[in-house]
Order: sequence, then C-alpha cells, then structure tokens
Amino acid sequence: MSIDVLDARPGNPVVVVADGELDIADESLQKVLLDLATDGRGVVVDMLNVTFIDSSVARALVLAYREAEDRGGWLRLVYTHHLIRRVIEICGLAEHLPQYTSVEAAVRGVHSTLHQPDALDGRLGQ
Repeated sequence: MSIDVLDARPGNPVVVVADGELDIADESLQKVLLDLATDGRGVVVDMLNVTFIDSSVARALVLAYREAEDRGGWLRLVYTHHLIRRVIEICGLAEHLPQYTSVEAAVRGVHSTLHQPDALDGRLGQ
C-alpha cells in the first residue's frame, strides 16, 4: 500500500493517490486525509489502483468528508473496483461519497451513473 499527495496550487483541489490494499493495519490514509481536509480545500482521493478497503478505511473517509464539509471544502472518491463500491454501499455511504471514475470528473463534480440504484425496482443497475 502506498499513499502519495500530489501538490496543488493554493485554492485548487489536492489529489491523494492510493494503491494496493487499504485496511486497519495502516492509519496513514486517515492522518493524511484529516490533515488535508482541515484547510477547506477540495480533496480528491484517487483509488483507481486500490484493490481492497475495509470498514476502517470507510470510517477514515467519513471523518475526512465531515471535516472537509465543516471547513467549506469537499472530499470525492475516484474508483472503479467493485469491492470498493460494495464496501461504500454496505456502509451506507454512497449518497455522501458517490463514485467518480476519473480525477478530472471528481474535480468537476461529475459523478458516475454506472452503479446507481434502478429507479423502478431498487436493484443496482448493470
């Protein structure tokens, strides 16, 4: 697992790039996200190369999301892996942490409609 923070000019969103498996064994993601969320900027978490997250990572994301919102910023997740989507859904976070399929889409605030619940029967779209 690795976490890199890409420098951004003041006033622009910060991009945090993570890869590998993220779990309770390493709390560095939570520390990095909370530190970044306190300055009121947008934070994009690029998890395109993450293959696994557990509920401790979901908790870290929620804490950072709340901190960012409280400070006038935002936190957005970029991922396509089905296991990440599943953890986000199971934890009931999909509404607050929608899926973005690219860093550019996250910066613009255009989230994915690939896995939205079907309006007619409540099942996940295919």
